[in-house]
Amino acid sequence: MAVIGDPDGYRLAYEAGLHAVAEQASTLRETRDRAGALLSVAAVSGGLAAGLYFTDDRSAAIGPLGVLGVVVAVLGFFGIVLATVMIWRPMEGQFVHDAGVIVGSYLEGDPPADLPELHRELALWLGDQADFNRGQLSERLKWFNRGLLFLPVEVVGVIVVLGDAARG
Repeated sequence: MAVIGDPDGYRLAYEAGLHAVAEQASTLRETRDRAGALLSVAAVSGGLAAGLYFTDDRSAAIGPLGVLGVVVAVLGFFGIVLATVMIWRPMEGQFVHDAGVIVGSYLEGDPPADLPELHRELALWLGDQADFNRGQLSERLKWFNRGLLFLPVEVVGVIVVLGDAARG
């Protein structure tokens, strides 16, 4: 296939597509890391509250308000766990192109592609992948935001339980 555009333009499009997909891969990694940190914070705060609560035989002193606090804290924690699972689940998108396909289909194809043709084809593939990945990443970022909303729910539940237990 003969290219009709400027070879430097194809190279530029390829580099831009490569950069976009690399940024998406970085965003996915960072979102997964932050979700792990969020889950850790939720587990530590819940564990700390449970540890404080179950010392000194305070569990017998919990009233209806404390039970409500436990329910709220547990719902908040499970919301964070659900958000984390939805973020960590495998992603269907792709962030790299198979080198074997490049060699087999383009460089050793019949006829072999020259560099501008290769840049053009890879730029188009990267553009398609960036579009597909965008939707996948958007869903994960929404789940991260939901997880952030559940953290104050858990904290309020923990505070209510500890306050009720302190009043005795």
